[in-house]
Amino acid sequence: MNGGTFTPGKEKERAGIYFNFKTTAQERVSLGDRGIAAVPVKTSWGEAKKFISISSIEDLNKKVGLPIDDPKLLLFREAKKKAQIVLLYRLNEGNRATADIGEGVKATANYGGTKGNDIIIQVSENVLDSSKFDVTTFFNQSEVDKQTVSKAEELEENQYVTFTGKGELTITIPLSGAEGDEQEGKLNPSAGVRLSGGTDKSVTNEDYMDFLEAAETEYFDTIALPVENSEQLKATFVSFIQRLRDKQGRKVQGVLSGYKGDYEGIINVTEGVLLEDGTEVKPHLATAWVAGASAGASFNQSLTFVEYEGAVDVLNRLDDDAVIERLNNGEFLFTFDARDKSVSVEKDINSLTTFTAEKNKKFSKNKIIRVLDAINNDLTRELKALIKSRKGTGSDIPASDDGLQYVKTLIIQYLTALEDGAGIVGFDSENDLTIKLNEDRDGFLIDLAVQPVDAAEKFYFNVEVK
Repeated sequence: MNGGTFTPGKEKERAGIYFNFKTTAQERVSLGDRGIAAVPVKTSWGEAKKFISISSIEDLNKKVGLPIDDPKLLLFREAKKKAQIVLLYRLNEGNRATADIGEGVKATANYGGTKGNDIIIQVSENVLDSSKFDVTTFFNQSEVDKQTVSKAEELEENQYVTFTGKGELTITIPLSGAEGDEQEGKLNPSAGVRLSGGTDKSVTNEDYMDFLEAAETEYFDTIALPVENSEQLKATFVSFIQRLRDKQGRKVQGVLSGYKGDYEGIINVTEGVLLEDGTEVKPHLATAWVAGASAGASFNQSLTFVEYEGAVDVLNRLDDDAVIERLNNGEFLFTFDARDKSVSVEKDINSLTTFTAEKNKKFSKNKIIRVLDAINNDLTRELKALIKSRKGTGSDIPASDDGLQYVKTLIIQYLTALEDGAGIVGFDSENDLTIKLNEDRDGFLIDLAVQPVDAAEKFYFNVEVK
C-alpha cells in the first residue's frame, strides 16, 4: 500500500494512506513495538548481502557463527547495547577457504573470508564400528558438527562447510609402519586438516549501495551508515531516508557522522567515546550505538542524559561554548562527567536546524519525532489491519458515514492509549479529530491535532541563603 505526505487540494493518483504532519497536528495509533536497528558490518564470516535478524547472543552464534567478542563485531555489540533486535548486514565476502581431506574429497567453507581458515576437519575411526568414520568440524577451536559415515557421499553440509567427493572411507594403514605409505583414494584420519585460502574482500561504496537497496524491503526503526568519509555516499543516504519518510510513508531515522543533514530523519553524530577496554569508538562507529539506542527508546523516552554503557570517556572533551555551538548546528554529542566518570548523551537531537512554521524547533528533538513517527507507523499498520479484516468478511471499509466511524473509532482508541502512556497530553476527541470524505468520495480526509509530551531536560532551582 502506498503512503507518504500530501498537499491539501491535490488528489493522489494511487490508493494509499497519506499523512500531512504539521507542528500542531501529529502522531501515533496502536502502541507498536520499537527496537530494531539496521547495521552494516565488515566481517570475515557469514552470509553476505543479506540481512540477518539477531536478538541474542544465542541468535548470533546460531545464525552467524561468530563469537560476540569477535573484533569485527564492534558495531553489532554497540548497537545491541540498547536495541532489541539488530538487523545485521554483511557488506563483504571474499574467497572461500578449502582443504583436501582425502583423495578426491574436499571441504569448502560455506562463506568467503579469512575466518574460514580457522575451520579444522578431523577424521577418526568410530569407536563402535570400525567400518565407519567420525568426521568432526571445528570452528574457533570448538566442535560445531560431527557426522558418522562410511562413504564420502554420505557427508552432509553443515553450518560451516560443504563436502564434495565420492569414495570408500577407510583408515589408511602405513605398510610395515613406514610413514607415508598410504592406500590410494582413501580418506586419512588425522589430528585435523585446516582449511586455507580464505580471504576478505575490501568494502566499496557499491557495497553500501547494495546495503541501502536491500534495506528498502526490511522493517526497522533506525539505520546506521558507519562511514567516515565519502560525502557522496552520505548524501545518497540522506536522500534514501527522505524517500522512505516522505515518499513511502515509512517513518524511520538514519544515523551518520560528520554530515549536516538538516532534516528530522537524520541524526548527525560528531563525537566518539573511549570504551573501558581501550577501544576508541570514533564518531562514524558510534552511529551504531546511537541507532540502537534510538531504536530501543520508547515513544515516551528521551536519550538526553542516557549513559553510554561501557564508555569511560569521550574522545574529544568540549568546553561549554563549543557544546552550545555544536548543538545549535544539529550535532549529536556525548559528554563526560568527571564526578562519576560516566559518559552520556548531551542532548537527544537530530540534524534539523532550519525551522519553519510547519516544522518548528520541536521537530529537532528526537523524542518528539519518535512520538510522531509512532503515530504514523502505528496508524498505518492499524488501518491496514482494519482493511484486511473487513475484506476477510467479504466487504471493504465503505466511503460513507459507517466507514468514517470505523476509522474514527480506531484513531480515538489509539490516541487514548498513547495519552495513557504519556506520549501525548490533552487529547480531545471532539475537537482534535475531524474526519470527512475527500473530494473524489473514495477516501477520508483526517485532521488530527496532538501535543507530544517533551522530556524534562532543564531544571532551575531558586536557592535562598539564610
